[in-house]
Amino acid sequence: MEKTNPDFYSVNLEGLTNIKVNVLDSEYVITLTDTPDIEILKGYGKNITDAMNDLFNNLM
Repeated sequence: MEKTNPDFYSVNLEGLTNIKVNVLDSEYVITLTDTPDIEILKGYGKNITDAMNDLFNNLM
């Protein structure tokens, strides 16, 4: 198996222009927005990874 640089998995959430991250009742909420900041789709999870996976699953 190929070794992967751990920095590859690090994402600066402040640099994402159409993604908002919030914590609501101890649950992460990832929101996909459009240019005028209208919320299009949300993903929920116990951590950011789960919330992002939920958001991507909701896209399909």
